[in-house]
Amino acid sequence: MSQSTVFDITQDDQGFVWIATRDGINRFDGYTFNEYRYKPSVQIKAGEGRGELVPRGSTGNRAVINRFDLKGYKGFSFYKDSRHQLLLAHNNGISVYDKYRNNFRTLLEDTSNINAQERDNNVKFKILGEDTTTNSLWVWRPMKGLYVLDNNTYAIKRIIMYPPQFKHRGLLPCTVIKDGNTVWMSGEEGELFSLNIKNLRLLTYCLPGVGAQPLIRNLNKDSMIIVSPGHITVFNKQRNKFSDLSYDTKNELGEPFVPKVAEVDQSGNVWIGGNDGVLIYSIARNEILRHIVSFNTFETRSFNNVSYLYRDGSDNMWVGTDGDGMKKYSPHKKVFNLYRSPYITHNMVQSVYKHDDGKLYVGLMRDGLNIYEDGGKFLERISNELYPGKFPGDDLGAICRENADNLWLHFTGMHIGLFNVQTKSFVDLTAKVMALGLPAQKDPFPLLFKRTNGELYFNYGGYLLLFDDTPKGYVVAVVHDFKDEMITAYYEDFMGNQYVGTKSALYIKKVADSRWKYVSLPLGTAVKSINKNPHKELLVATNKGLFVIGERNEIKKHYNSYDYPKLINDYMYGVLLDDKDRIWVSHNKGLSQINPLTEEITTFNYEDGLQSNEFNTGAFYKSIDGELFFGGIRGVNGFYPKNFRNNPFYSKVIIRRMEVLDRPYESDTAISLLKKVELPYNQNTIAIEFVPLEYTNPLKNKVQYKLEGADEEWVQAGTFRMARYTNLHPGSYTFKVRGSNNDDIWNTTPTTLEIVIRIPFWQSLWFRFLLLLLLLGIAYYFSTLYLDYKIRHEKLKLEKEQAVDQERARISSDMHDDLGSGLSTIRLLSEVAKRKIQDPAQTREIERISETAGEMVDKMSEIIWAMSSSNDSLANLIAYMRSFAAEFLEHAHITHQFYIPETIPNIKLSGGTRRNIYLAVKESLHNVVKHAKATEVIVEIKMHKNMTIMIKDNGKGFDQEKVRLFGNGLKNIQKRMISVGGNADISSNNGTIVFLDIPLN
Repeated sequence: MSQSTVFDITQDDQGFVWIATRDGINRFDGYTFNEYRYKPSVQIKAGEGRGELVPRGSTGNRAVINRFDLKGYKGFSFYKDSRHQLLLAHNNGISVYDKYRNNFRTLLEDTSNINAQERDNNVKFKILGEDTTTNSLWVWRPMKGLYVLDNNTYAIKRIIMYPPQFKHRGLLPCTVIKDGNTVWMSGEEGELFSLNIKNLRLLTYCLPGVGAQPLIRNLNKDSMIIVSPGHITVFNKQRNKFSDLSYDTKNELGEPFVPKVAEVDQSGNVWIGGNDGVLIYSIARNEILRHIVSFNTFETRSFNNVSYLYRDGSDNMWVGTDGDGMKKYSPHKKVFNLYRSPYITHNMVQSVYKHDDGKLYVGLMRDGLNIYEDGGKFLERISNELYPGKFPGDDLGAICRENADNLWLHFTGMHIGLFNVQTKSFVDLTAKVMALGLPAQKDPFPLLFKRTNGELYFNYGGYLLLFDDTPKGYVVAVVHDFKDEMITAYYEDFMGNQYVGTKSALYIKKVADSRWKYVSLPLGTAVKSINKNPHKELLVATNKGLFVIGERNEIKKHYNSYDYPKLINDYMYGVLLDDKDRIWVSHNKGLSQINPLTEEITTFNYEDGLQSNEFNTGAFYKSIDGELFFGGIRGVNGFYPKNFRNNPFYSKVIIRRMEVLDRPYESDTAISLLKKVELPYNQNTIAIEFVPLEYTNPLKNKVQYKLEGADEEWVQAGTFRMARYTNLHPGSYTFKVRGSNNDDIWNTTPTTLEIVIRIPFWQSLWFRFLLLLLLLGIAYYFSTLYLDYKIRHEKLKLEKEQAVDQERARISSDMHDDLGSGLSTIRLLSEVAKRKIQDPAQTREIERISETAGEMVDKMSEIIWAMSSSNDSLANLIAYMRSFAAEFLEHAHITHQFYIPETIPNIKLSGGTRRNIYLAVKESLHNVVKHAKATEVIVEIKMHKNMTIMIKDNGKGFDQEKVRLFGNGLKNIQKRMISVGGNADISSNNGTIVFLDIPLN
């Protein structure tokens, strides 16, 4: 806390505990404090009030210096109004806590002082309560009277001054409370005033037990309690009757108990705090039940000037002191009374025993005996250091009752004797044992066991010995020699069956047996203690867990940390049964309770109030009244398991802080009240700190969390109070966190926070839509450009083709007109000359001229046909080839058949393509006429994906080898097909077949 003097304590609607001190206000979550202070400077710093964490001392504890925003600097007191607001009264007015912004803002400011006394007094304003009918807030100003404020605007509606008789008598009330429509005020001794706030009527009551400075607290609508030094008065307001209890309580200086504050606990008892601790008063029995003067077990009296008491929502009683901080009593916390010597270096416990007088006797390592009274108060230390030669040894390993006046003490190294609890004298009986003449033994684990027949069993190394009280004195004898063993434990049941544990085995001797039976345990198992449950099963605590052994000496169950993870340690020391037959075992990690019916295991550690987590061999004991004791390395714990009750209050988890990219998340609203957080895509690494608000035993509260969308199962955080997530993908997440109280009772309603990681703009739907529109626009633009280009290109191409066609038409026309007429003239003139010459020998050259001219005319006709654009169609090509074939083959007297498809596709062919196809067919028919000596030719044209032309004759065929060497015509056919992208296949089989495959695309 910011300071150790506590003036007021309360709990807000979120669950935080608020403490008003002499140096500011503290908000406590069970782990850390937030401090709110008066600002001593007028300077303004950047980032002020953001709650930066600062180190607080060498222990590593941290506090949050949250804001310097208090307008007052002393006289703090809290009030929670009907709207769940936390109001703070101070020396400069009234402020309200804004939980959304985590700061205090001023409602009423008054820095003036009536006089020097008010200036120096601690309390200037105190809020008494509300009047909902008039929407008023009643405030007490001790030096002036009562203020009535508007409960919305907090403006002063009226000021009610003290009555004139108060001023005449020099009377100022020291205690004022509001009870409904009545304000109660203290007066002089035996005097009490009531003021009706409706009609301002003042009444006086005479109560003899009321002092001059009483403590007044309302109990219910009918009664109030008034506590003064020496008197507790319960006043019935309806009947005007009272009961008075006188008490005479004084501190160590002889000063009377002065009450300062009162609070009612969960049982209806009134806790009265004052200058000497706390008085617990029973209203029903009209008596003081208890006087608490110490807040721990190792101080006779603590610094116990109690200044405030407050009971929170989980029935925890918070005790504020004037100078010693704050204490807490938790009725639902498992109470482990601590027995610890003020000699802090001498608390290594080896044995424990509670005697008939209620005193606890504790044997220590190297320090003899400590004695405590019932409840834990240290009484006495008896050791060889204080009383040289008092005991024969220093390590007291076992204690056992002999009778009401004497205890057996067994020290390490074989020293044994009787200790008188009245005279504190010790009788050493070690010599009787040595007289047996036994070989020297190691004796690190002394034990004592008082049998029902009065014999005392004890051990010495591997020997089991006894002392028997005879008329001639104590006689020692050997019970049994466990050769090569070291006895560590002994137990005997009510039937007389005996059990001995050693460092390696277990031995059993039933009543009906004459010999000890060996019971094997797993290799390396050392027995530490033995007990028996009502089912006649043996409970054996060992360094390897707890064994349950049946009547036939079989291991029925083995409790260990592997098979039972809740049993967090296997090295066990003591095993005891409580009054409900639940098993309690001590080990190196605390105390564990095992319920044999449900096999539920609960482990307690130093956070529950144990002396430490580590306990010791032999240091355990169960008293007659059911109290269990276990000793360890720092003292003894005693407790009544029958008083243990589970805490019924749930733990509410508050999200305390959030970091984004390792920096505090900035928000105008406190993170604990936010329901949703939105973050950009590049701020996807977050850390969330949370705190479970249940104050019974905060160190035992546990937490589970889950980020829906990232975690599939709940993450067991235990007592760790932070969750961290890195590289979260864009999307919506829900962070859930829930807590358990100190008894592992979980709150089924988690605290939730929606976290949205916004997607980058380029992954958003609107951006994708715009991008699609952009791409479509670009595609449309470029397609438009391409279409325009294609149109212009096709137009140019068409214009070029038209120009070419026109040129071809002109050339063909010129060739037809000029060359054709000239060749026709040459042919005609050669025919005329031939007829004029009578000599046949002289006409041969003229005939050749005439034939060549004819051939030239035919070839020129073919060229003109090929060049004419009007003939650029597949149908024209087929018709031209058919006409040529018919004329050519008929002239050669060869019969032919020409097959064409019924439908000819309308495909345009260039002049070059038509000419190559035509010349390939012409060449094939020339070969038939010239070489094949055929009488019949079949020409078949088919239309598929390609056009195929088959020319088949019934001639003599040809030699393929000779054709390869000298067949230029056939090669020309192949070349012409290749030039049009087609293929020619020529074969000879009972004639010749020429197959032309021509693509039409």
